[in-house]
Amino acid sequence: MPEEARWNKIRYFHHNAGELLNQALASLEDANDSLRGVLKDNIDFNKTKGNKRVIPDNKAKDLIDHFDKIKLTNDNFEFPDLLGAAYEYLIKYFADSAGKKGGEFYTPAQVVRLLAQLMKPQAGMSIYDPTCGSGGMLIQSAQLVEEQGQNARNLTLAGQDNNGTVWAICKMNMILHNVLDADIRLGDTVEDPQHTEGGSLRRFDRILANPPFSQNYSKDNIQFPARFRFGYAPETGKKADLMFVQHMVASLKDNGKMACVIPHGVLFRGGAEKVIREKFATENFIEAIIALPPSLFYGTGIPACVIVINKNKPDALRHKILFVNADAEYGEGKAQNFLRPEDIEKIDTVFSKSLELPKYSRLIDLKEIEANDFNLNIRRYVDNTPDPEPEDVRAHLLGGVLKSEVAGQELFYQKFGLKADVFFQEKDATYFDFKTELTEKSQIKEQIETHPGVAATLERFRQETNQWWQEAKEDFIRLETDNNLPKIRAELLYSFQKRLVPMDLFDKFQVAGIFVNWWQTINFDLKTIAAYGWSVNLIPDEYIKKAFFQKDMDELDALDTNISDLENTLQEAMEEAEIEPETDDEGNEKKTTVKYVTDSLTDAANDLVGNFVTLDKKKKLSAKDLKPLTTKVPEKTLAAARILLELAERIAKTETAIKNQKKEQKEKETRLEDLVDAKKYGLEGFQAHLEGLIILRQAEKAAAEKDKEKDKFQKMIDFLEAKKAIVADLVAVIGEPITKEESRDLILQKHHNLMQEQLERYLNREKRDLVGLVEKLWDKYAMSRNALELERNSVMSKLNEFLTALNYQ
Repeated sequence: MPEEARWNKIRYFHHNAGELLNQALASLEDANDSLRGVLKDNIDFNKTKGNKRVIPDNKAKDLIDHFDKIKLTNDNFEFPDLLGAAYEYLIKYFADSAGKKGGEFYTPAQVVRLLAQLMKPQAGMSIYDPTCGSGGMLIQSAQLVEEQGQNARNLTLAGQDNNGTVWAICKMNMILHNVLDADIRLGDTVEDPQHTEGGSLRRFDRILANPPFSQNYSKDNIQFPARFRFGYAPETGKKADLMFVQHMVASLKDNGKMACVIPHGVLFRGGAEKVIREKFATENFIEAIIALPPSLFYGTGIPACVIVINKNKPDALRHKILFVNADAEYGEGKAQNFLRPEDIEKIDTVFSKSLELPKYSRLIDLKEIEANDFNLNIRRYVDNTPDPEPEDVRAHLLGGVLKSEVAGQELFYQKFGLKADVFFQEKDATYFDFKTELTEKSQIKEQIETHPGVAATLERFRQETNQWWQEAKEDFIRLETDNNLPKIRAELLYSFQKRLVPMDLFDKFQVAGIFVNWWQTINFDLKTIAAYGWSVNLIPDEYIKKAFFQKDMDELDALDTNISDLENTLQEAMEEAEIEPETDDEGNEKKTTVKYVTDSLTDAANDLVGNFVTLDKKKKLSAKDLKPLTTKVPEKTLAAARILLELAERIAKTETAIKNQKKEQKEKETRLEDLVDAKKYGLEGFQAHLEGLIILRQAEKAAAEKDKEKDKFQKMIDFLEAKKAIVADLVAVIGEPITKEESRDLILQKHHNLMQEQLERYLNREKRDLVGLVEKLWDKYAMSRNALELERNSVMSKLNEFLTALNYQ
């Protein structure tokens, strides 16, 4: 770290900040070979757009000031990989906001996870991504190795990308994940692969990639042409996909495996691509082809799949290809769809065990593929088109629901402790009718929501999960002494599936989905516990308040209720006033304030009384001022004025009461926050926390240029100094700080609650599916053709009566 790049200098870059930041980054790059070409060529704080700086100096200063508030040192991190996790979050954030361009450097995390699970990297292996983007495939491979309890440092990671900015992002991603030996190169992989050994392509154990879809390329400058021994795809027409795949195959060791995302067109297009595809198949390279759900990727609707190539397929799979059609199982998002944990688990399990599931996966012999002229279109081999919806003509005409259709749903009813007679009643030997009390579709959901069988089923799952947790939390307690997260995870997942799968509502993939979703929400907590123990920083403040300060919480709740009641009273009084809203110069209505309403009411009362007596224009009437005027002003006028003035006073008093209550509420909330901090850190810890904040504010004050800014920081310092004076009192009130056992119990309670939230989410989804099944029958058969005709005839009869009465007939 050169002197000019250290924070003690950077924090005072307030004049010409952009240029000074550029110089600091340049010195950092010059001092570190691993940063060569990363910072100077790709980051410019003086960059202009038109005649304006993209980041003006005042914004650069704000950025510096912001980071000055955060201690980015290892001993302040909750877990060792915090910077890497933050960087991944930012990369996803920018990909989300970049639309189509996001796909140039970021593959959605769920797709990356799927490819990593399919490849199952192990410690000691070499991993390669020839189109690495921001490096997600390589990072995820290392993390998966860690999850298995192996040493991720014992991996060789390599990648290449042809975009300089993206290459720089990838290099930084590696550094911030503390992967300092990853070999990330810059260049076009098809034309000029950079990873070579002794004049030949370097070969790897595992390759994972999501190459750019449907690109053109040029043969003219291609290096290592022997890579493309199966032939060249057309240079134009955006058909470079199989060129990337051939490069990966050539870069695999003889026992290597690869998983690559490709567009579906590669599977069935003719010409040169068909020749390449045929050779892949006949040389026994292709192990599986997996159809992915639609709209997973940024900015493209092109259907995609994963091709898995294994240069050393087991004998049982020789001359066979596993086709998996997973395009119908996914979660729906606002901008794009996503793979759920259960979807990934199902694909991985089916692939790893070469399972054949109806309408999902099949092992296809090469002879069948040859008979289809090496067309690898997935639907040709695994058609997952839903069975046609049964339609009963008699039921549509005469009413009723076919019993055989209901029987097809009854297994799902039974899972929730229901029988068909909850919704249906006997019509004849072949048909049911909907029960007479079911008169509207919305009642179906109500019936299910309130049925004792459904309630009992849900409660059974909650109790079973609670019982599982009583055993599981003992495994978590072991984290302090047995820092083996992979082993604990495997044991917990096994025991969770063992309890919930036999209950027959969820399959094993859904149960795995509940678990994995939960594990992801607590993953960073677990890293912290494994590194530093049961840190109080992992406890949400609400848990501490509920555990130790319930009385204060009750007082705040009571205040909140009072404020809500007063606000309702104020709103009613404001409506009672019936004052027209004020308008601006352009005639637009302005927000009606209390002052405007009370002034309007008072002015109206003044005008009424002013017709009979002369009033002091500097003084506005109040209700008590009306008493001396009884002999001079008519009684009705006084009564009307009194009503207006009393209403104005009531509104003003109510608003004052609200302000006072809110002030008290704010004071109590501030005190409660201080009590929580005192309970967390104790006397010394809380004082040290405040001292750190004071030193930071003093530095900001010293660097401030304007008196107004200096005053702002001084007020902050005064506030913190005043708080220091009451720390001892606060600690005396709360007693001893949170003990290690109390901290552990509260963190475990949080984890338990998060598990219950995941369970409820999945239970509600199954319940919605049940409602949907019955509602579908309602939509089909609840109104027969005969009933529609009767209703139509009734309406037409009434219309004809009206027309006759109006002499139109």
